[in-house]
Amino acid sequence: MTLADADAAAHRFFEALAGGRDLVAIADPLEHVRRNALLLLLDTESAEVFETYLQRMPEARQAQWRDLIAGGASSEAFGPLTLQERLDARQVEEALATGRRQRTINVLVTAAAALALIVVGLVLWRVFGPGPSRSQGSLQFSSPAESDGPLSVQGGSPVAVPELTVALDEQVVVRTGSEPVDDRVVTDLIDIFPVAPGAVSASLFSFDGVGQVALVGPDGFADGACFRISVVTSDLRPLNTIRTDGCVDDVGQPASLTCVGSSALMLGLSVPSGEVELPEGGVGFADGVRLQLIVDGGADYQLATLRGTIAVDPADAVAVPSFGGSVGDELTVDLGAGRNGQCTLLAVPLQR
Repeated sequence: MTLADADAAAHRFFEALAGGRDLVAIADPLEHVRRNALLLLLDTESAEVFETYLQRMPEARQAQWRDLIAGGASSEAFGPLTLQERLDARQVEEALATGRRQRTINVLVTAAAALALIVVGLVLWRVFGPGPSRSQGSLQFSSPAESDGPLSVQGGSPVAVPELTVALDEQVVVRTGSEPVDDRVVTDLIDIFPVAPGAVSASLFSFDGVGQVALVGPDGFADGACFRISVVTSDLRPLNTIRTDGCVDDVGQPASLTCVGSSALMLGLSVPSGEVELPEGGVGFADGVRLQLIVDGGADYQLATLRGTIAVDPADAVAVPSFGGSVGDELTVDLGAGRNGQCTLLAVPLQR
């Protein structure tokens, strides 16, 4: 197609597109279209038809028409992009790529944050949650030994296990006064106890299937002394408390004597094997025993005790050792590390 043929074809195309409108006739087809604003009539369908004309025109005329239709810059619809359009396209692609990278980063950060929250949640649940489902406490007794009769129980001497043995060496003393309790706690050792801190040790035993707490100390350590002993949960919530005759208050139940001597004392202690309903709600398990030697602090001290706690990790059940004997037997209570005491067996438990 020659240049004249191309211009004639363009004239005919846009005259048909004008549809009989009054037009200002101009010989140059590009100026004719511009002056009469005929590009406003060029829709997608008509542009595709005009593209068939452009493909047969000389290249110079094609470029002129494409610039006119594109508003002065080449369009991808009618030919190759200009340098500016190529730069703009590259910037758009870079922006899209940056957006995709940022989206990927956001997804990874969100996933990492969610994983961290899950890990933290699991840790907090293990530390502060209710823990695994339990059916029994950490302190467990073996089956009752065989009895030869109402006055004797088969078995050897009471020999303690280290996990269930403790010394009463924790001094807790509070001075009398109106200041906050924390300001009145005495940290220095004071000489108001009948024995030195750590001189009395304690352990747990089983006698014919019944729990026993044994105290071993210097000769005469238990004479008139107040010992308060509690079976506790892992957070020291008391489940059962007993007291000796030397206690002036009525906290806990009076203790029953199983074996009595100048250097050893054994008291019956009910240790529940299963769950125990708590007054404030929920349940607890026997996971330890808390012992206190309480003395009268007089006018100077509001509270004066020597304490020790036999604590067993709820995850590790520890079997309480058993012993046997007959009423009237002289028993040697061995708590290990040279802590021995003697006592006379008074009675065989009547209930298991």
